[in-house]
Amino acid sequence: MKSPPLLVAALVACVIVLGFNYWIASSRSVELQSRIMDLEGKVRRAAAERGAVEQKKNEFQGELEKQQQQIDKIQSLHSFQMENANRVHQEEKAVLMSNITVNERLIQSLREHLKELQTEYGKLQLDVYWFQKNQTNLQRKFSYDLSQCINQMKELKEQCEERIDELTKKGSDVPQIKENKDLSEDSKKNTQ
Repeated sequence: MKSPPLLVAALVACVIVLGFNYWIASSRSVELQSRIMDLEGKVRRAAAERGAVEQKKNEFQGELEKQQQQIDKIQSLHSFQMENANRVHQEEKAVLMSNITVNERLIQSLREHLKELQTEYGKLQLDVYWFQKNQTNLQRKFSYDLSQCINQMKELKEQCEERIDELTKKGSDVPQIKENKDLSEDSKKNTQ
């Protein structure tokens, strides 16, 4: 039952190797456990951060949906306003085009009326010229006729005075009055 020293040395060497391996394995186990604890802490923190991120993500998605709804409302309102503005613009354009057409017709008719008035004005100027020329001729004729009439009245007056003188010389009163009346009537007719 005595073991040879070589076997004991081999057993001691095995125990030492096993002890060393156990010590290395236990130190590695402690190190791995500390790493696992660190990793579990990191995982917990990451999970908490992920939860916070998820919560923020959900909040941001809610905000994003609200903003998207607001954008949709604004876009629909904008498109409605654009349609209304476009419709009003088209109506105003149609009204303006009709006004332009009416105004062009009015301008054309006014131009034609202006041409007619200018033609009529030219005729009236010509009539005024002939009227002034005729008036000058009539004034000359009237002056001539007036001077002739005055001369005739002077002659008739002289003749009347001569008759009166002759009748007064004859001396009959009653016939003289009748003749004076006749002469006065003749002189009135001549004067007229």
